[in-house]
Amino acid sequence: MQRHIKAVEPTAPTAEAMWNMDPQSFEAVTNTYRVWINQANRMRDETTRFVQERFTKELEAAAQLARCTNPTDAFAVQAEFANKMAADYFAEGQKIVELMGEMAKEISSSPKSDRAHHS
Repeated sequence: MQRHIKAVEPTAPTAEAMWNMDPQSFEAVTNTYRVWINQANRMRDETTRFVQERFTKELEAAAQLARCTNPTDAFAVQAEFANKMAADYFAEGQKIVELMGEMAKEISSSPKSDRAHHS
């Protein structure tokens, strides 16, 4: 069987390529990365907030479960916990999708507004 070897070229631009880049293109790339980093930070913050909130709720449920005196009470605590957890994860999923949509909208509109401004 023949083996094919392919050399992988570096994908990072060289300093010369960056130096010779059109200032408008460089500004568009810079703005795109700035928006992406800002949105990634927002997503990180939201995810951290959610994890902390869920951890607190899980500890509260464990404490409630420990206070149960019969299986019926324990089942009720578990059912309520499962329902709230499903609702929380669904709502958080919606928030993450909204954040991703905002990121896509901001990134896609950033270069267009720059082009319109510089044209």
